[in-house]
Amino acid sequence: MPIALVVHGGAWDIPDDQVEAHHVGCQAALKVGWQILSQGASALDACEVALRVLEDNPIFDAGTGSVLTAAGTVELDAAVMDGTTLRYGAVANLRHIRNPISLARKVLEGPATMLVGEGAEQYALDHGIALIDNHQLIVERERALWEAWKESGESAVEPTYASEVGGHDTVGVIALDQHGNLVAANSTGGTPFKLPGRVGDTALIGAGLYADAHIGAAVCTGWGESITRVALARRAIDLLERGLAPQSAAEVAIRNLARQPSGGRGGCILLTPSGQIGMAWNTRRMAYAYQVEG
Repeated sequence: MPIALVVHGGAWDIPDDQVEAHHVGCQAALKVGWQILSQGASALDACEVALRVLEDNPIFDAGTGSVLTAAGTVELDAAVMDGTTLRYGAVANLRHIRNPISLARKVLEGPATMLVGEGAEQYALDHGIALIDNHQLIVERERALWEAWKESGESAVEPTYASEVGGHDTVGVIALDQHGNLVAANSTGGTPFKLPGRVGDTALIGAGLYADAHIGAAVCTGWGESITRVALARRAIDLLERGLAPQSAAEVAIRNLARQPSGGRGGCILLTPSGQIGMAWNTRRMAYAYQVEG
């Protein structure tokens, strides 16, 4: 049984001057996750460690460096799913957590499946995760974009300017460990200038992620509303279950995303129990890195 790790750093119109930073960021997360995975760590551990590297890298829209809401604050979502037990943990609307993926894992290991806002942050405190000031998550790049957006007079409900500046950098990881378990995990700051309280696909099972150790695992990225409407992650897994190869399944899933009435742009990564990888996107670029044993 080969071990494998796939990392993505978002599918959107990544600017030319940010390509190298996205590449380096994905490689760094892969390296850290692979190091412990190859030493016998669980897929769950590998996903959490790799995701924390991505959350701590300000180039990505997750954790530190996330895009700002219409109110000028950062709100974070994350989720993780264990393909063997089908246990799932998600958190949303976090304003005071540096690494949401670690809290999502705590939720997975507890009695709930999703916690949001103040309740999620109290759960964090109860389980030894410290809170931080929201401003510690904000970087100057995103503050400047938010100020330009405010001056443009655009609406958070119809984010034309948001789509132009990009920032659909939902980050995700899928790991396959030596015991054959598949785990999918993701984290995001959401879409630029979103309505406060908005939750996209990232934290939603079947939309932003899904894992079944007998079939495969999927993690999605892009414009969350369009991904949620078609339950993109579960749709990709269904294609695997019908016998499609992972690359074909990824491509068909993204074509289905684009065909919905309102259109849809994004990407997805897939990993099977045998270590086969699939990935597709219909945006200009998607940042990714992967490694398979052998």
